[in-house]
Amino acid sequence: MKWLLNSKGLELLYKTHVRSSMEYACHRWGGAANKHLALLDKVQGRAVRLIRDSGAGQEPRLHSLQHRRDVAGLTVMYKVHQQRVPHLHTLRQPLRRTQVTTRAVALAPAELLQPRCRTWHHQS
Repeated sequence: MKWLLNSKGLELLYKTHVRSSMEYACHRWGGAANKHLALLDKVQGRAVRLIRDSGAGQEPRLHSLQHRRDVAGLTVMYKVHQQRVPHLHTLRQPLRRTQVTTRAVALAPAELLQPRCRTWHHQS
């Protein structure tokens, strides 16, 4: 398709057909090995070279795939915790507060949340 389209057309073709397939459920790629993510980045690098060499010489406006994965992960977390989307309810984790049993906390529980210290100096 390189000989039929200009740089804008190639960029649009890449974004709609190739990158959309690589980004499907991209928040699941968050814990993948770097060698697997490098293969996806290699595909985008080749697309950037093809678009740049198509004649206009201008750099394509493509965000990195890592940036797109980060945004997708943040979007899912926002939907889980703020919007409380029903189909993502199983991902929601309850908030966990540690219980501290000291005399000061018993007197003013709303003022002090302190993790338990294992050092003798701080306990005295």
